[in-house]
Amino acid sequence: MIYLDHASTTKPTQSALNTYLKAQEKLFFNSESIHQDGVFVQRALDHSRHVIQTYFQCDKDVIFTTTGSEANRIAISMYLIHKNSGTIWVSPYEHPSIFARLSPFEKDFKIRYLPLDTSGEIDVEAFKREDHNDDVLIIMQHVNSETGYRLPVESIGEIANGHGTPMHVDGIQAVLKVEPLNIAYVSSYSVSGHKFGGSKGAGFLLADFKYIKPLNTHFHHEYGMRNGTLDVPSILAMVKVLEETHTQANVTSLNQLFREALEDLGFKVIDFSSQSPYILGVLTPKFEGQFVMQSLSSRNIYVSTGTACGHGTLMSKGLLNKISSYDNFSEKQYLRISLCDTTRYTEIKICYETLGKILKE
Repeated sequence: MIYLDHASTTKPTQSALNTYLKAQEKLFFNSESIHQDGVFVQRALDHSRHVIQTYFQCDKDVIFTTTGSEANRIAISMYLIHKNSGTIWVSPYEHPSIFARLSPFEKDFKIRYLPLDTSGEIDVEAFKREDHNDDVLIIMQHVNSETGYRLPVESIGEIANGHGTPMHVDGIQAVLKVEPLNIAYVSSYSVSGHKFGGSKGAGFLLADFKYIKPLNTHFHHEYGMRNGTLDVPSILAMVKVLEETHTQANVTSLNQLFREALEDLGFKVIDFSSQSPYILGVLTPKFEGQFVMQSLSSRNIYVSTGTACGHGTLMSKGLLNKISSYDNFSEKQYLRISLCDTTRYTEIKICYETLGKILKE
């Protein structure tokens, strides 16, 4: 099997698995229990919060969640649930979990997309010229899950700070894949452990304390932001990965080799001025992306045609706009290939050689 769908989920690292199993055996106690071992587990969680703050070099509060989508839901809720109206700015590249949570607010709030320039990238200067008197929230990804586009979070964050507007950033595809964001630019930042070698069931939200307000009087966990016993083993496994040394050099090199090979085959690589090397969004020169994906799958090579949370079929408005700017290509030709730190050259070689054979069929 050749797995090139790491943007959907990653295989847990061995150290994460070891940490998870040890915690399941030794730290199975409820973190809310007030007996001695419950307190010990709580201390382990406090240490985990400290590790996260150290990694991001910030003092924001850490709210543990089950998923990145839950972190997004909590963030949007804490900003909007106590307000009645205003303008919400959203990048056109956002994950379905963002729009799922925004849906109940559409009636009372004006939801606008961040403007795009002619190349399909966020137009910072155009956004700066907009009227911001009624803004209540700005939402954008750090790295787009479909193409690896690294959005101009810092530049938009400066505008947000200048107007006193809170800004939430979805960092789910960014952690350990691009340089850590200066968290001072944003009000909150969501993360999911299984996207970078942790186990499923753990994520977190970094948030400024001034925005943290209980969402429900019946929520008794994580500052009143959620219910449910914390999956401590998954949290500790996720944090273990953050503590380890990582390098992007191998992936950056493989990305460049893969790009060149795909272009030689006639694929159109979807390019942006700044991108994560872990994700390649491409357009096939022949056949629909779904057909190419299934053809690869029948040969035990796994890629995707979009976010797994959208069942591989949903595309963001930003991506659709970007694809429409290319002559002789359509959204049906889209394919996503995503790498990880352990991806090998031989896997890349077999994949593009197989793609060449499929195109000749």
